[in-house]
Amino acid sequence: MSDDRGSGPNVPPITGYHLAETVQAGLRGAGDALANNPPAHSALPSQTELGLLARVTELFNGIRQEATAKLGALYAEIIGKREALTAERYETRIRRIESGMRALLNKHGGELEQTVFEALKAKREYEYFNYVNQRSSDPKLEKWQFTLAFLVVPLAIESLLNGNFFADASDFGLIGGAATAVIISALNISLGFVMGLWPARYCQHVKASHLFWALPAYAGMIALIVLFNLAVGHYRELLIANPDAASQQVVPHMLANPLGVYELKSIALVLIGCLIAFFSAAKGYSAFGSYPGQAFAYKRWRQRWEAVERERRRVDTELAPELEQIRGQVEGFREDCQSEISRLQLAKASADQIRDHYLTRVAQLRAAKDAAVMQYREANLRVRTDLPPAYFSQGINLPEIDQPAELVDHSRLRALIEDVERQFANMPALIEAKLKDQLALVRGVDLAGEIERLKTRAVEAGREAYERDEANRKTIHAEFSATPR
Repeated sequence: MSDDRGSGPNVPPITGYHLAETVQAGLRGAGDALANNPPAHSALPSQTELGLLARVTELFNGIRQEATAKLGALYAEIIGKREALTAERYETRIRRIESGMRALLNKHGGELEQTVFEALKAKREYEYFNYVNQRSSDPKLEKWQFTLAFLVVPLAIESLLNGNFFADASDFGLIGGAATAVIISALNISLGFVMGLWPARYCQHVKASHLFWALPAYAGMIALIVLFNLAVGHYRELLIANPDAASQQVVPHMLANPLGVYELKSIALVLIGCLIAFFSAAKGYSAFGSYPGQAFAYKRWRQRWEAVERERRRVDTELAPELEQIRGQVEGFREDCQSEISRLQLAKASADQIRDHYLTRVAQLRAAKDAAVMQYREANLRVRTDLPPAYFSQGINLPEIDQPAELVDHSRLRALIEDVERQFANMPALIEAKLKDQLALVRGVDLAGEIERLKTRAVEAGREAYERDEANRKTIHAEFSATPR
């Protein structure tokens, strides 16, 4: 605790020299001696000495006011601590802890309730999708890594076979044939995959309107795949006949005779390409569910239910430690009381330090007073021609400075500190007795049971919210259907 307390004057330390200079003790002593003042028969101090004593008294009052202000500020601080650290305060803390635990339970419960509601809503949308689109089973979904592997494998196989076929017709041998084969295989597999993913799936759509574009697109892509692989065969035939043949010559050569692929390896190249393209089409057809949109609705539903399970696990793993941490604050009154007692010891040391500093300053002022009076009298004795007054042989006594009394504020503060210290020492037992029921209620909370009940209530609340939403939706739909048009 700092000693810079209160708003009293900050009196700087003063020495005998500075005090004598302040009242010009030597000069005035010599000046008084010119008229032999004070007279030899005088029993009272001279005006100069009285002025010096008045200045000393003024400085003393400032020192005492400074110490009193610091002790008063410390006294007010201790009073504030005593008023703040009460059983009623801890009763409020217990209520706040209970409210915090309930708020945390409600927060996690609300999040779980919302995830349950979203999951049920997604399930309803999925079931509605199946009903409208006449689906009786769930889609079979594959991981994208699995689908990618099934596309890479035929790409590698076809590229290897095509590279072997094109190597015979390329000036660069197997390397040149492999480069050509990879490009052709990638295009071929892409065409097949897009055909299975797009028009092939829409050909079975429950809405017949999709057939107007899906069937032509399906047939067109089949024809495109066949023609593409025939073009590959024609390209190989051209390379065999003329290694310098350009790819631009393939179309005229193919238009002249579409089935003009006679070399055995070229025929195998066409057949393998068509086979792999249709294998890719089958993979595209099943990769994201065989019916358009069903896989998306199904995945959305499953993701919502997985979110429910994740929220359940999060409640199990995170909520209990958080609740335990909040509940642990209920025992904090013991540490708070002990901490405040330690601070009271520091306050007691600060009070003693203020008292000791005050006494030291008074002793300095007493020494300065005696030195200044001595300087005045010595100067007076050197100049005067008459006998000095008898009181010059004695010191000037100021009882409040020469016999300083104990600071009343310090004694009062020490008594307060000891009283508050006893109060804080007895506070834990008082709180245990007065707040026995509230403490037992908080300490006895079954956190695991509360969490399980929370999950049950949240699931039920989520279902009720879903049922209300469903009822509102049906009401709105019925009102809309009944509206005359």
